[in-house]
Amino acid sequence: KAVVSTQSTGDPRNMYAANGIGCVLAVKGHIREARDVFAQVREATAEMPDVWINLAHIYIEQKQYVSAIQMYENCLKKFYSYQNVEILLYLARAHFVCGKLEETRRILLQARHMAPQDNLILFNLSYVLRHLATTTLRDEKSGLEEVVSAVRNLELAQRFFTMLSKATERQKYDLNHAAAEARQCSDLLSQAQYHVARARKLDDEQRAIRQQQEKAKQELENKRREEEEVKKKEKEEKHQAMLAQREVYREKAKNILIFTEEPEMPKIPKGRRKKDDEPLYSSGEASSDPDKDDGLNEEEKERKKKEKAERRQKKKQAREE
Repeated sequence: KAVVSTQSTGDPRNMYAANGIGCVLAVKGHIREARDVFAQVREATAEMPDVWINLAHIYIEQKQYVSAIQMYENCLKKFYSYQNVEILLYLARAHFVCGKLEETRRILLQARHMAPQDNLILFNLSYVLRHLATTTLRDEKSGLEEVVSAVRNLELAQRFFTMLSKATERQKYDLNHAAAEARQCSDLLSQAQYHVARARKLDDEQRAIRQQQEKAKQELENKRREEEEVKKKEKEEKHQAMLAQREVYREKAKNILIFTEEPEMPKIPKGRRKKDDEPLYSSGEASSDPDKDDGLNEEEKERKKKEKAERRQKKKQAREE
């Protein structure tokens, strides 16, 4: 009825009453009904941060951690500009139960800067540091840097827990719980040397494997380059051999195209045998060979020789072409 009255009249007093009804339902274990009430109040007004926070608490109880984280962040942004320590602690708790330890530490450090005098924030921060260190040390695949960082966080958490366990004033946390956490940190630190040695050995093995892989990679690269050089050299030698063979074929073809001139033999007239003491032609017969120069003077002979040489040169040039 309160919710119905809130939606019908818009009276802020009815909204606060409905929010109170939702809180009572949540305490009594009626989580689903409480969520419905908070959701209706949130729809009725957007200026009531308590409803946003209570609805996020309900999401935590229902293990809807992503929805709870989103609701806390929206409330911080809308109403407090991320400057509310209490809601930051709620948000850190949501991240912690969700398993996001690094994000939890970041939020707690932010809250620590806003309220450095609040020992509850320091207790929660030390608790998260101890969990982070324990998770890292138990992981056999953790590297050397991670293990060393975990040991430092563990030493820091032990120092904080020891200081918190000796507080004289009334605190929001249990002093005995702080002392127990300090002893647990001491027990883990007693095994720190073993974890550091194991991580250093693992780091050395991984470094050796990486070096071996790099060496094998370099050898493979060198082999590939050598094979490429050999192939390139063989290709060049084959190319040079082809050029040399082509030059040989070219010379042979050139020699085939050059024809040698046969010496001209004197013509012997048919039906007559040449005697040793008789000239080839009689004094009364003229030579039928145009190249014969018998009976010509010296100038005619010289001119005939030049013409004959020029004809031979032209024939030779024609054959070469």
